[in-house]
Amino acid sequence: MESEETEGRTLVQVISEKYSPENFPYCRGPGVGVVIRSSPQGSPVKDRLNLPRILVLDSCGITEAGDEEEVATFCAHVVELDLSHNQLKDWGEISKILSNIPNLDFLNLSMNPLRGSSLEPGAAEAFSGLRRLVLNNTHVTWDMV
Repeated sequence: MESEETEGRTLVQVISEKYSPENFPYCRGPGVGVVIRSSPQGSPVKDRLNLPRILVLDSCGITEAGDEEEVATFCAHVVELDLSHNQLKDWGEISKILSNIPNLDFLNLSMNPLRGSSLEPGAAEAFSGLRRLVLNNTHVTWDMV
């Protein structure tokens, strides 16, 4: 595999790749963790995914959120999200992710290079629903927290 971390990827790209219907050819139906829902013909996305409530997307080279509508569509029921060991450098991108995942309770951002990034006051509202936030080795200051 090529070095994904230098290219930069979006959360939407990683979800689309990891939970692609092609990766789960025999797992269609209820009770299997990934439920494939067909969308109307002519839709730009052939299949929509109802993802597990707990997503682990660590070490995927994620640098940004991607299309916010897609984040909201894919992650409507997600309650835990592990984005550790990615390349998120901007609190604004993290805020975009959080504002489109309304049920998110837990977020792990460990090992992302967040040193020096600041959060706009209006964007802080996106963090209000979180109950657990992990920031190990992000070099975020206490003032920022």
